[in-house]
Amino acid sequence: MKWHHSIITKVSLIFLIALVGFSAILFVLRSHIVDIEKQNVYNFTKYILIASNNKPKDSLKKFGYNLVKDEKLKNFLLNRQNTYSQPNIFNYELPLKSLDYKNKLYIILNNQTIYKTPYERKIFPKVLLPIATFLLILSLYIAVIKSIIPLYDLRKKIKEFANGNYDIECKSNKKDEIAILANDFDKSIKKFKKLKDSRQLFLRNIMHELKTPITKGKLACEMIENSTYKEVIQNSFKRQENLIEEFSRIEKLNANVLQLNKKNYSLQDILDFSLDITNHNKRQIILKIEHTTIEVDFELFGVALKNLIDNGINYSKDKKVEIIANEDKIIIKNRANPLEFSLNKYEQPFFLEGNKQRSSRGLGFGLFITLNLLKLHKMKLEYKHKNGTNIFSINF
Repeated sequence: MKWHHSIITKVSLIFLIALVGFSAILFVLRSHIVDIEKQNVYNFTKYILIASNNKPKDSLKKFGYNLVKDEKLKNFLLNRQNTYSQPNIFNYELPLKSLDYKNKLYIILNNQTIYKTPYERKIFPKVLLPIATFLLILSLYIAVIKSIIPLYDLRKKIKEFANGNYDIECKSNKKDEIAILANDFDKSIKKFKKLKDSRQLFLRNIMHELKTPITKGKLACEMIENSTYKEVIQNSFKRQENLIEEFSRIEKLNANVLQLNKKNYSLQDILDFSLDITNHNKRQIILKIEHTTIEVDFELFGVALKNLIDNGINYSKDKKVEIIANEDKIIIKNRANPLEFSLNKYEQPFFLEGNKQRSSRGLGFGLFITLNLLKLHKMKLEYKHKNGTNIFSINF
């Protein structure tokens, strides 16, 4: 996920803008308060001077004003620009200014004499209010981030769940919306795990019950003398075993529990394996293969090819398929009518239910298994119908 898509980034940006905005407001407020304080000192000093009977020094000293004698400080204050004054406030010329420095308020008489007033600037607007505001915004930011952080942990748990780990816990003791979501997800995981375990137990039992009579039948078949009937019965039992394996693969694909063991194998060896497990005669298959190796799960990829070969022969008009293979792709051709549905429809295992194809020529799961096995291998199956020929291509 890119940083600018993150909720934390957006929340941080909002709080940063709020902090800058509050800082600007506090700066304006501080400047306004300082101006008011300087104006109040100016006005109070003005009234003292008016009532001083031409003895300003005595009057100012009486009210706690102290003469500034430090020449460096005097020169510094005289050169400051942030002073407050009003022209011609008396009936005689006596310029008066007020200013602030280090939380102290001063007055300047006649542009040369400086007094420190007994009044100090209020510390709250200058220090405490900005600190309090900053701490408030910071605490809110930390609280919001702490509420959002569990989303990342929840995301990891969801990813683990999607990868087949059903032993995760997402419980939260908090009361916010994210905690409610996590707790609901935790309940859903436990419910799903319970259903999954029940389904696996049922399938394990039903597979065992199906395989037991087949095994007994195969043993009994061995006691029959060689004849056409024995071969028919053996093929029937073999077909039943293949159907059970097909059901097992479908269940594993639906549950996303199939794991690949990919290695480099000769394409010829994989095709030989596919031809060995097919239900058709090898004379029905035309091979044009270049020697090459591919990285696949030997058995699962072989099953995917076997299903394409079976479907190709079952639905072909001449009961034959042609296989062309090189280092880039495997092509399987047969002369037949085009597929009734688009290829992506066959990724759904039960959409053919009730369709004539399923009732007449099998369960209709061959393409479903093939498409999903190839998807596990990060490969793509392409299909086109040209000049009365179905062409399936597996691109490596």
